[in-house]
Amino acid sequence: MSKKEDIIPTTEHLEDSHDAYHDVDAIKADRDRHEVADDEARNYVNPDLVITEEESRKMRRKIHKRVLPLMCLAYITQAMDKGTLGPASIMGWIQDVKAGGNDYALTSTLLWCGIIVGEPIANQLVRRFPLGKLLGSAMIVWSGLLMGLTFSLAIPPVFAIRFLLGFFESLFGPVLLSITVQWYLKDEQPFVSSVWQSMLGASQAVMSLFGYAFYHLANKPGGLHGWQWMTMTVSLFSFCSAIITFTMLPDSPTRAKWLTEEEKSRYVERVRSNNQGIKHKEFKTAQIKEAIRDPYTYLLFLLAFCNTLVVGGINTFNAILINQAFGFSVLDSQLLSIPLGAMVVLTYFLQAFLVTKTKQTLLVMICTVIPNIIGTILLITIAPSNKTRGVLIFAFYLMQFFQSCNPSIFLMLSRNSAGQTKKSFTYATTYIAWAGGNAIASQLFQHRWAKRYLPSLYIHLGLYGAFISVCLVTRILLVRRNHKKIAAQTTEDGTEINRNARAFEDLTDIENPDFRYSI
Repeated sequence: MSKKEDIIPTTEHLEDSHDAYHDVDAIKADRDRHEVADDEARNYVNPDLVITEEESRKMRRKIHKRVLPLMCLAYITQAMDKGTLGPASIMGWIQDVKAGGNDYALTSTLLWCGIIVGEPIANQLVRRFPLGKLLGSAMIVWSGLLMGLTFSLAIPPVFAIRFLLGFFESLFGPVLLSITVQWYLKDEQPFVSSVWQSMLGASQAVMSLFGYAFYHLANKPGGLHGWQWMTMTVSLFSFCSAIITFTMLPDSPTRAKWLTEEEKSRYVERVRSNNQGIKHKEFKTAQIKEAIRDPYTYLLFLLAFCNTLVVGGINTFNAILINQAFGFSVLDSQLLSIPLGAMVVLTYFLQAFLVTKTKQTLLVMICTVIPNIIGTILLITIAPSNKTRGVLIFAFYLMQFFQSCNPSIFLMLSRNSAGQTKKSFTYATTYIAWAGGNAIASQLFQHRWAKRYLPSLYIHLGLYGAFISVCLVTRILLVRRNHKKIAAQTTEDGTEINRNARAFEDLTDIENPDFRYSI
């Protein structure tokens, strides 16, 4: 079977408790009235199918087994690729490449500039080409560039390679978000997004261990430095991961080789309630115009920008701060960076749990800012000494909480954007903000402010206030939109009628009356 007509519609699993499908005649009428625009879903849409809760859980477990591990592998690979210079910066890399002044900060800035340049192109590629093959191809390029970084012993080629790493890395975020939307329900996405994005924390821990291990390698005359062996190892791991991703990650539910034709139809129908479709290649100018006029586009931009202006600098300078500002040795600094990665993983899952439990993403994000404010104030007010080093490192660990807002921001993007062309635009603008914030963030840590970087910390306090304000404005906007949509679909007796009948018509979130915003 390969076509929709080959799949026999059945109503044997219909349940009254499934609100979206309680009226079979109405569903069939809606199906006849509305065209399926979605390229991937077109031959597999069958609104007569109803997925029971037990069935849905089994399907989710299968996705967890077949898709999620590959997403995690891709994310930890790119995080390790771009994170090599962190531990290398205190392993002699700065001296070996003769970096001076703000050169180290510029290596971070140029990587994010590469992402900014690449994002508009990447999001159009995501809209048109198979996702698994696209991501795997980019990973192969990353591994080659990282091998080039291994043997770059001057700043100009390092700058060029870092820019190119960013350019090709611009694909990974939009691809993984698109895969998440294709396979998972909105209520499942907070946990799933936190799982694969928590690989950033895992990569920090791994790279710190690598830094500790490779620092012990003696530099023989004419041989490689410890940081070069470390970078080469990461490059080889990246290449192996790229081959696995290219060959095993399915491009969409309808192209998964491990699903039968009937199962593909069920996996498509499972995400009907998302009202976001699977994939549609047609470019719609009207959707671009709507995205430009939509204030939500700019609120997402500000959320990502304010967040990464803080997080980007902390991540880039964490090893240097622990080593120079707090006074720990190089080896101790590598070991103390390991809990930073563990903190990222812990806070990501904590935030995912709270978001899923409360269904209040923006309010949870606001609460996450508080530990960072406390940690920042402690670093400003407590002078470094042998007696205060413990308090300072504790405060720095507290400042990892704000990073856990990153998955939630992208949840606000992926769950609240619909229409394939509009999504490609909003994804691009949000990722440009994310990359732009990271690019500027390292420049907030000016060399002349070393070792404590107090002006940087004062700027961070102002950014926390701006972030909270944007969260509140965003919540007001989305709550009002939901109220209007619910009111339009509520009958005189107070019953809300939402059949998700137009889920695969490539409508935008504003156009689709069945769409509901996550707040």
